Amino acid sequence: MKYFITAMFLFMAIMVSSCGLIAYHHTSTGAEITDEQLQRISPGMSADDVIVILGTPTEVKKLSDGRKIYVYRWQRGSRTEFLWGTLGTSGAKAYHVTIIFDREGRVLKVGKGEGGPAEITPAIKIKHQKEETPRQEPEL
Repeated sequence: MKYFITAMFLFMAIMVSSCGLIAYHHTSTGAEITDEQLQRISPGMSADDVIVILGTPTEVKKLSDGRKIYVYRWQRGSRTEFLWGTLGTSGAKAYHVTIIFDREGRVLKVGKGEGGPAEITPAIKIKHQKEETPRQEPEL
């Protein structure tokens, strides 16, 4: 009887602890932006027109030079976790659309990508694209 109680206790402990061994998660966040929607966005279009076509952006960044960046993000897919999230596989993919506006609020550039955070790529490119004004020589 002593071994039976020990075996039952051990069995229950294993069953309770195994509840977190395998977990399946389906990921679906954000509104997906289709290629057809992106084709409707053209350089020179106003920010209001972009919002009508694509909806409210996930994030709006204002740059010190007066330009704006609209970032749209969404994820689709699933992932499997083992051993309480310490191991696992992921089939989820992240997507993003970045729209850069000039100082007057008109579209300059549109980009779409897969994976990685959207804010890293355009921010680096914009910082290196400084406009240089020609120096004027003083008249003597």
